Amino acid sequence: MIGEAPAPSSERRSPLPALTGLRVLAASWVVLFHYRPDLEALAPWTTPADTFMQAGYLGVDLFFPLSGFILAYNYADSMSTFSRQSAISFIRNRFARVWPVHFVALNVDLAMAVAMGTLGIGEGGHRRTPAAYGQNVLMVHNWFNDRPSFNGPAWSIASEWFAYLLAPLLFVLVARVVRARTSVLFAALSYAAMLTVFALFALPNGNLEHMFYVRIMGEFIAGMFLCLAWVRGGLSLGRLAPLLPVVVLAVALVPAVSSSDYWMAPAMGLVVAVVASAGGWVGSWLSTSFMVAAGEASYCLYMTHYLMRPVVTWLREWGDDAWWSAALAVAALVLALGAAAWLMHVLVERPARRLVHVRSRTPEPAPVGAGHHGPQPDREDFA
Repeated sequence: MIGEAPAPSSERRSPLPALTGLRVLAASWVVLFHYRPDLEALAPWTTPADTFMQAGYLGVDLFFPLSGFILAYNYADSMSTFSRQSAISFIRNRFARVWPVHFVALNVDLAMAVAMGTLGIGEGGHRRTPAAYGQNVLMVHNWFNDRPSFNGPAWSIASEWFAYLLAPLLFVLVARVVRARTSVLFAALSYAAMLTVFALFALPNGNLEHMFYVRIMGEFIAGMFLCLAWVRGGLSLGRLAPLLPVVVLAVALVPAVSSSDYWMAPAMGLVVAVVASAGGWVGSWLSTSFMVAAGEASYCLYMTHYLMRPVVTWLREWGDDAWWSAALAVAALVLALGAAAWLMHVLVERPARRLVHVRSRTPEPAPVGAGHHGPQPDREDFA
């Protein structure tokens, strides 16, 4: 499955719709993780999937290598030589990708905290303070404090922003690796270094979730190297795609896999590499128009689902009376989460990205005979 190929050209690459579809599965897994008790109370028949839902925190560990993979696919070779102008353009487009939705979600959470009287330091050190608000606006809210703040899941956005700021330099470094086997080796070393640090420092202290710089960089860089191994023609794992349901069953049925061990994190990077080259029914299903559309709104699902907790709590209480009310409550829960995500996507995410992209359409001069150079702001990736 690993061979060697010449370094790729800088031509525009085709989209990867299956990876876009994968994004909504990752976001949905995180949603199941957060609302597992509510879902099991309303629908006891979901209890056999309890172990799988408990492992939903790994959805973030699917997002991080997916982000590195897609960004390397789109930018690593075209930004292999550092350019201040290209770096600024890249960071501006990443800012447009993540900040508007984050800012709106932040202020929704602020308004809810004011209405419910939960400003200040809450349970578990949850920070809803002026300082935490300012840090959220700058997307640095977990850089210096490991306690959650506004809109708890948004901790990962600060981690992504950290990776984005370093990405122009990382592109220069990773693009120097031209052999597929070497790229695979570096991906493995990145995961190995991350797990070693976790085993020595994070896991004993229970600080895994917020040791962001190790978690994001280990997985983001591994995703970049896995992408380059695939793009250079050496890594093709698509034939393993039919085995993905087996992985899901293993996570769902074997408590030791998901309840306390973090060794599954590298498997998330392999899932990304498998799906990128997947054909057959797996690739076709993830590439359907519905899955792609849902994947495009997955960032908004991730950022809005936790804000819907009052609605979910009300639905859980309302649906407790009978099986039919529970069924209606579950359906309403799914519709409410989907509607909130879609509204954020249509009303905030899309317009903000279009606004920034319109302002950045002035073409940069390119060398004679050059192909695509510089970032493509209209390309999809996960934030």
